Amino acid sequence: MRGCLENRRTRRRQTFAPHRSPSMRFSQTIATMGFPALVGFLVLAWGMVSIQAVRAESFQPIKEAEMPPGFPAPTPVGHIELKHYPGYRKATASGGSEFWTLFRHIKKNGVAMTAPVEMEYGDPCATSARSRAMSFLYQRPDQGAVGKQGNVEVTDVPAMTVVSIGCRGSQTAKAIDTARLALMEFLNSQADRYEVAGPLRVMAHNSPFVPRDKNYFEVQIPFRPVAPTAEK
Repeated sequence: MRGCLENRRTRRRQTFAPHRSPSMRFSQTIATMGFPALVGFLVLAWGMVSIQAVRAESFQPIKEAEMPPGFPAPTPVGHIELKHYPGYRKATASGGSEFWTLFRHIKKNGVAMTAPVEMEYGDPCATSARSRAMSFLYQRPDQGAVGKQGNVEVTDVPAMTVVSIGCRGSQTAKAIDTARLALMEFLNSQADRYEVAGPLRVMAHNSPFVPRDKNYFEVQIPFRPVAPTAEK
């Protein structure tokens, strides 16, 4: 406290120019425009928004590998949709270096690389979900055998229904959490019909060799119909 008081006593008088934020400067610029210039500016801005919307709608994920039979098509970027997945077989690893552990596994067992790569993120209601495990999907559910193979666990996944959102760009924690919130908002709006039935997951369709702005992934939450309550 003494330091604060001493600083006040010895503080020199200074003259400050009023700070103008970018939004204030933008507003003042708009205010000084003539009507024709303002109309031209608005047309240009609308055109830029329209171009971005068209780009998002026309974006097509780069296909680097085949999906297992019966898998649904990728969800369009920015769209939320309900999707049904057939049962499939997967190899899962966790604890660090999962990608190379799984890569050695499929190479040893003669399993071709498929897409997407599945990453489990745990409870979709958690605000700071982190990847807990990575899985490579087998080409067919009858390929190989289930069980533990070193640091890899091969399991069969039953058919499921998920709510999915398509995403483009880097798989950052912020991007995944933004997608998670959108999915939870949808499920909460349908709380009388659907309930969460599994962990949040990311389905990554592209490798690190794909340019960042063309990278595509889906964020998904498994769900099931709400069981009807028994009437008393």
